[in-house]
Amino acid sequence: MKSEHIDFINDRLASILENYGKKELYEPLSFCVRELILNAWQSNVKNLIFVKNNLSPSDFRDYVEGLKRIKSILNKKDFDSIVKDIYDYNYWIKFCTFLSENGLRLEIINNTPLSPIEEKNLRLKLKLASACADLIELYNEGNFENDDDKIGLAFIIFLLKKANIDYNLFRIGNVGSSLRARIEIPLNSLYVPERYKFKRANINEFLWK
Repeated sequence: MKSEHIDFINDRLASILENYGKKELYEPLSFCVRELILNAWQSNVKNLIFVKNNLSPSDFRDYVEGLKRIKSILNKKDFDSIVKDIYDYNYWIKFCTFLSENGLRLEIINNTPLSPIEEKNLRLKLKLASACADLIELYNEGNFENDDDKIGLAFIIFLLKKANIDYNLFRIGNVGSSLRARIEIPLNSLYVPERYKFKRANINEFLWK
């Protein structure tokens, strides 16, 4: 999560939206992208800790023990050591933009999927967010902990709603051995969302609801 990387992405995003005449979307989308990158980074760090300590994220006891170790390491703020291990273990994050005259698509991909426990929890919270009127209702209904790192992802739903972007075009989930997140912004009625392309090809797409 280096500041120069985030600055580069923000500059890229601002330039794209200006070219499309959609500068008003910069603030909500830049937050969404930062939150998705942060989620990808956290996923990589968690996977690193589980691997280094021979813990299985699909085993509940190992999962709880892994979270304890992660909190302990993050509280020590030994970020230089974490970054070195991230590179040594070849964990990465990609930010991709796909542009056309009919719309644009933003994707954040990293090479560590969510654990089954986390993926199920995330799907439930995003589904709940889509049904809540505001963040206060979500917080009350969703039983979020104060340090829950998934509340920012739920907040994306509300930002997209406020920006008049179809939140159904926000997707996040495991695809094989990677975690992928996608936000699509149609610019006219000719835009075909990716999920329809997957349906036509009879491919199961990553979904959160």
